[in-house]
Amino acid sequence: MEKLRKFLFVNTSTRQTIVKNTLWLFGGEIAGRLLKLAIVLFATRKLGVEGWGFFSYGLAFISLFFMLSDLGVNTFTAREMAKNEDEKYRYLSSSTIIKISLLLLSLVIALVIAPHFGKIRIGFEMIATLSILFLSDGIREFALSINRSLQKMEREAFSKILMNTIITVLGIVLITNHATPLSLAIAYATGSMVASLYICWSIKDILRNVKWKISKADVRIIYDFSWPIIAIGLFSFVFNIDAIMLGQMKSTTEVGLYAAAQRLVQFTAIIPSFIGMSIFPIFSKNHTDKEKLTAIFEKIMILILAIGIPLAIGGFLLGTKIMPLIFGQTYISGGSTLSILMISLLASFPNAILMNAIFAKNLQKIFITATLFGVLVNIALNFLLIPRYGTIGAALSVAVTQLLIMTINWQRLKKILSFSVVPRIGRIIASCLIMAAGILVLDGTGMSPIITILIAIGIYGLSLYALREPALDEILSLIKNS
Repeated sequence: MEKLRKFLFVNTSTRQTIVKNTLWLFGGEIAGRLLKLAIVLFATRKLGVEGWGFFSYGLAFISLFFMLSDLGVNTFTAREMAKNEDEKYRYLSSSTIIKISLLLLSLVIALVIAPHFGKIRIGFEMIATLSILFLSDGIREFALSINRSLQKMEREAFSKILMNTIITVLGIVLITNHATPLSLAIAYATGSMVASLYICWSIKDILRNVKWKISKADVRIIYDFSWPIIAIGLFSFVFNIDAIMLGQMKSTTEVGLYAAAQRLVQFTAIIPSFIGMSIFPIFSKNHTDKEKLTAIFEKIMILILAIGIPLAIGGFLLGTKIMPLIFGQTYISGGSTLSILMISLLASFPNAILMNAIFAKNLQKIFITATLFGVLVNIALNFLLIPRYGTIGAALSVAVTQLLIMTINWQRLKKILSFSVVPRIGRIIASCLIMAAGILVLDGTGMSPIITILIAIGIYGLSLYALREPALDEILSLIKNS
């Protein structure tokens, strides 16, 4: 029992810390996402495609006003606090003041401007509730960035479980009594506020050590680091752009179908994001050791691709079966959209690791052009494809855009770290092809998609084992050494 407690709550080595943090993040997020999936499934059926689309459009629309509320402050704070123990509090005061100021400014702008814009008017009550949600989320994410520098991911796991439990329970109660998008928004905002209070309380000892003043010199340093992250952050904002443009060009029904498929894709995309968050402090500490950083990056990237590639292929082949199975027959027309969106995992999985390496090396300025170019391509493709193909056009747009950005970023980082990944994933590709053949055969027999998925996982795992893929040995080694 003591050994288990030490493993779960004490950082003892690099390998153990990576595994411990990943387990906490993954476990907390899986538990939280399963809870949230429950409310999503409940809400999509109770609100219907149009009501769910209205809520999803509102989230995407209000997020526009909070897009610049980070300015990379979260990443800067986590990086600096992880790098130097002696100066870990140096920038915390200035970064906290900047963060709170940006959030409050975004809140005011949203409340004043949002009611007067957009083809779909969502009402002031909805705008206010969603604005409070984004304000609370901003505070919580900033507090979590401080917590991540301490590599105490167990706190983050608990906060996610707490938040999603409240959202799910309160959401079911409110929607049962009054099935409206506003009821769901209130549940989301309440859960976020409670979780924010908890995570802020968990770092109270650190906040007590801060001398609350803002320095012009520190602001300049934070600005120089942070402003390029705005452009890079647009990579994850593509989904919101698509939802907004769908609402403007089509209807809330189209947004509802797209948002439902998007939720499933986001659920799978949590895997690389958590591994990335767990590895970021390690990247930061070794940012000057090029050889060691490259070795760590290669191992993590191969593991990420070993998970992401089969998910993308399996999701593409089974998307039309998964959509109605999860959300009901009213969402069956969104199956093709889900299949196409699953292809974007080929970009989002490796990109999560790429971005953490970029931030750790303080090289974010190099990647601004690629990201801005990708977003412009996405908007152009949306104008071209959405009017004709609706949700399928939006899905094609986001998949192409994310693959484009990831490819350019990959090539640019490769010039700096000289990593070698693609030549080492041949066995993974071969295993994926064997799995895909199995899926096609099983699906052709009319077998249940759930059984097909379980068998496909078995086929993939056995193929990796038979081909002696080193990634499996690395995973087992990490667990054994911990």
